[in-house]
Amino acid sequence: MRNTHGAFSIALSGFQTQHKAASLTLSVPQGTCMALLGIGQETSYFDTLTQTLAGHIPSLGGTLTVSAEDVTQAPPGKRRLGTLSHNTPLFSHLKVRENIALPLKADLSLSPSEIQHRTTQAIALLGLDAVQDQSPSALMAELTFRVCLARLLVLNPGAIVLNNPFMHMDQATAMRLLSLLEKLQRAIGLSILLLTQSRTEAVMAADTIGIIKDGTLLQTGTAETLLSRPAHENVLTALGDANTLTGKVLSIEDDYAILRLPSGETVEAMSAPDLAADDLATICILPERLSVIFPRTAGAPAEEPDLLVSTLVSARHTGNAIHMRFRLRDGTEITVCRPPVHQPRELQAGREAFLAWQTSSATAFPMDQRPLSS
Repeated sequence: MRNTHGAFSIALSGFQTQHKAASLTLSVPQGTCMALLGIGQETSYFDTLTQTLAGHIPSLGGTLTVSAEDVTQAPPGKRRLGTLSHNTPLFSHLKVRENIALPLKADLSLSPSEIQHRTTQAIALLGLDAVQDQSPSALMAELTFRVCLARLLVLNPGAIVLNNPFMHMDQATAMRLLSLLEKLQRAIGLSILLLTQSRTEAVMAADTIGIIKDGTLLQTGTAETLLSRPAHENVLTALGDANTLTGKVLSIEDDYAILRLPSGETVEAMSAPDLAADDLATICILPERLSVIFPRTAGAPAEEPDLLVSTLVSARHTGNAIHMRFRLRDGTEITVCRPPVHQPRELQAGREAFLAWQTSSATAFPMDQRPLSS
């Protein structure tokens, strides 16, 4: 069942599933996982995309390539692409081993001994030896997923598509199964396209993440790239709960923008490619990239022009961090996440503070920016 690293992948080019959705172009390198993180109402879109990739619904355009073979017009079951959704059923009248062997029995070219060998191999790979003779109804969610995955892998697919597979599971179970998928990537060179609406799942599982909103792919890249150089403000809010401020662009030079806030204070941020002087802009900054300075004397003036005067609204310790909420002069509230270096008595509501960030830690986008086409 071992796939050769470098031999399998999935690629979409101009692939369209719905009339109102943008076409989708992406590729999953061999032996890696790419996650599409949906930040809109993507559940139905992901369901349709999965069904179209499997061949149960015809595509409206574009191409699908699996293992370097164009399978756009291939019928279901002939695409070397396995799909598994959060609602994929097992057959209750069949034992676990029989469920796993079922797709092999549809191939009349396989001998009974070959079917038995490949089924046993899949059972061992997914750690199902102890439950192979049980009924699926007796299994918990984690084992049910393993059985469904074994039923996919027994066919030696070139790639698999997982559609919100952990939607109804608790986080601990989902994390164990994500670890299992990572081990399978290393063991058999498995290529995975993960469709999810969970930021945690996307970050933990994927080598590459694509941010998708309302059927439009906004940007793809590693988590680090998406956070440091986002192409759209929704990318930051999807991955990091970014704060957003409103400002007017005073000037732009070498990709650095100087902006004036409604309070009259000026700040700096990286400029999005289509930002121009005099534009109204949305400034995005992650909570953990803000610095906080508490003056020793109340009412002490800020020594640097880029420090924002604010008032502490609340502070909550979460064990390894402190989440603080501040109110700026214009009434805008902003969240800051810092290491727990302050004592609770120092974090009294109403305390004055100055906020700041490095220019490279914030990005300014045109306020009327529209989602990018894929």
